[in-house]
Amino acid sequence: MKKWIIIVVVVLVLIIPGFIRFSKSQEKVVKEDGGVPVVVTTAKVKDAVKTMSFSSQVEGIEQAQVYPDIPGRFLRYTVDNGQWVKKDQIIAYLEQDIPGVVREPIAVKSTIPGIISLRAVDKGQLIRQQDPMFPDPPLAEVARIDKIKVEFNVPEKFFIKEGLPMKVEIPSLSKTFEGKIEKASVFYNSTTRTQNVVGVVPNLKKEILPGMFAKVWVEVARENNAISLPIDAVIGLVDKYVFKAKGGRAFVAPVTVGFTNGNSLIIKEGVSPGDTVIVVGQNIVKDSAKIDIKEIR
Repeated sequence: MKKWIIIVVVVLVLIIPGFIRFSKSQEKVVKEDGGVPVVVTTAKVKDAVKTMSFSSQVEGIEQAQVYPDIPGRFLRYTVDNGQWVKKDQIIAYLEQDIPGVVREPIAVKSTIPGIISLRAVDKGQLIRQQDPMFPDPPLAEVARIDKIKVEFNVPEKFFIKEGLPMKVEIPSLSKTFEGKIEKASVFYNSTTRTQNVVGVVPNLKKEILPGMFAKVWVEVARENNAISLPIDAVIGLVDKYVFKAKGGRAFVAPVTVGFTNGNSLIIKEGVSPGDTVIVVGQNIVKDSAKIDIKEIR
């Protein structure tokens, strides 16, 4: 009896592992026959707009630094900080300290109309004229701020046109203002490979002040009637391609791409409206492989 028990145990030990391996192989075949699980999307046509942000600093629509025509020692200001001044209005007096010579005080005038910001100086302090080789701070700055401007540079792969709308965010005010592009250079800077752009924003309440940090949002690219896909759907660093789903199988399709727009990528060639494109599972399928569509987005 014991002999038979031993024989049965030996047979089971030999058979069971083989059965398990057979079951696993059968399971693998079933999975292969079922295809690779994927998620797909249907290519649709719509207008695509790419918006970028640029950092800038606020300037008055007109802004100038005020220096004396000749050097002298500070006597006094004739206007108050933040006051509106006219062009050629006297804003300060200086005196020339020449032994044995009596001269009338030197009048320093504003070169433009606007709000004035005065530099803190002491009586008798020497104030020099503007010298690009040895720059001194200006005696004052004057700016027209009924409108403000922001200047920024756009990368060479984009081109901004004049008249384009823009939004300017002023973080310190927690506000966003609307304006438009006033000037845009036709040529690119040969050193930085950028296009110089100036935008203007109405500032009737005069709450935006020169020197404030600004973040400018502007449209840099547009593609009408475009097809866009999730960035991850496109594979390849140089030669780019996607996998289209058709008849329960995946097929490679070379594509030509345009600009990125958030998490999407514009497809210029290679995908037509109505095509079914794999957006999840594209990295594990092979050309002509069976697929199992689990979701359509």
